[in-house]
Amino acid sequence: MLSEALRYPFGGDRGDRGDAAETLAVGFGLHLVSVWVPVLPLVPVLGYLLRVLRPDAADAPPRFTDVPSLLRDGVVAAVVAAAYLAVPVVGLAITARGLFLGGPGAGVGRLGVIVGGAATILFVCCFTYPLPAALAAAARSGLRTAFDVRALLGVVTNARYFYGWSIGVGALGVAAAFATSPARPVALVGYFLLFYAEVVAAAAVRDAVGGKRFLGSC
Repeated sequence: MLSEALRYPFGGDRGDRGDAAETLAVGFGLHLVSVWVPVLPLVPVLGYLLRVLRPDAADAPPRFTDVPSLLRDGVVAAVVAAAYLAVPVVGLAITARGLFLGGPGAGVGRLGVIVGGAATILFVCCFTYPLPAALAAAARSGLRTAFDVRALLGVVTNARYFYGWSIGVGALGVAAAFATSPARPVALVGYFLLFYAEVVAAAAVRDAVGGKRFLGSC
């Protein structure tokens, strides 16, 4: 799964290398524009990633075509991501405020920092771990299925999904480290790597999920 996911953005086994290069260039450009115009340029990127999560994208990566459909898919992906990430983001903000803005009288010891940090990481993982499966469900069976616990449970408890999720987290972590570098040339490379890593993560999750249609109780 790892080697296939890493090759996928470059056309996979059957895709056209020229189309793949064009797609990577467009994705990189949209990420770069998002530095000056927040959020909006990333909507078509989210729509593209939703397409990658569909079973029919396994042979070759899709292209940035049919813009209205791409934007619609992007909005769906944004709604799912916002719903799953809202709680952990608030939790992280509260934890950070308590650690760094609590003042001398509200300080915590080393043990408290360790326990609080571990609890926060566990809390965040509880919401972020099922997110790729929820996006795959939305891509394949509609928005409502992304919030259907019964539809997602069989996937997120599978070891293959955990492996695909781990590949995605690793790829995104490396790319984010470059993109957040204070050195501008390194950060520029990071923006390119970020889109590449996003496609790798989506491809790994798609392969982990297989052909499941996510038909739950909705």
